[in-house]
Amino acid sequence: MKMNFDFAVVGGHRIRYAAARKPGASQMLMTSPQPMSVLTYRNMWGRLAERFDLVAVDLPNHGGSDAASDVVTVDQHGAFLGAILDHFELSHPHFVGPDIGTPAILRFMADNPGRIASVVGGDAGVISPVEGELIFRLLVNSRLFGVLFRSLGGRFYAKAANGIGFRKEQPPKEVLEDFSDGSIGPGKLRGQIGFLASYPSTVPRLMHAYPSIQTPVFVLHGEFDTFVAMSNSKRLSELLPNSKFAVIPDAAHYSWEDNVETYLQHILDWTAKVEAER
Repeated sequence: MKMNFDFAVVGGHRIRYAAARKPGASQMLMTSPQPMSVLTYRNMWGRLAERFDLVAVDLPNHGGSDAASDVVTVDQHGAFLGAILDHFELSHPHFVGPDIGTPAILRFMADNPGRIASVVGGDAGVISPVEGELIFRLLVNSRLFGVLFRSLGGRFYAKAANGIGFRKEQPPKEVLEDFSDGSIGPGKLRGQIGFLASYPSTVPRLMHAYPSIQTPVFVLHGEFDTFVAMSNSKRLSELLPNSKFAVIPDAAHYSWEDNVETYLQHILDWTAKVEAER
């Protein structure tokens, strides 16, 4: 099944989304990594649509969604997830959001216990201080570096990230163009860099909330992810009281792309296990 995109105004912002609605089925929300779009889930979309009432959303400043100067930080994205759930009438969905989706959903769950059925995430900077490649740590910790990096433009950012993120997968040209286009436009790259720059002030506070999050969380991390160190995911799993950790073999930072079959099977098995234990 092909992902068909549409647009909606959510919380006053125009966002791009794909949906395969299946009333009565278990609900699932997927969010875009950075600097990509939900088109990154194209190879698992059909299988997920067979089982779930499915919605995938490009977050503000990402993918095909518009820039939003008031939805930049981890805290702001966490709050915006509530508007997404309400707009699409997702009452108790499973959530799939590696990369930036992970800190955003953790913030949301800390503030809204019981609203999410389960989470599959990881490959994210969710521990303070974040560990990973120098460019990632500079984007997080150096405001000056962030300003200089923005001056290079969105296409450079997407190309640099893709050079690190993929190990095996070679997406078609049109997919890479969609990813690149998602970092172009007034304010979009500023918003993406601003999200990472919010980690030092947000993540230490968020870590205090991890022990109180009872939602089942499956933390996945690519075996060869060097951009974000695996220690971030391992430590997150240790701090969450109802979590599991697994490594996606032969995969880099974009583990859901590099080893799609393993990643997809983890999603299917995890959500089935959570539902069986309700």
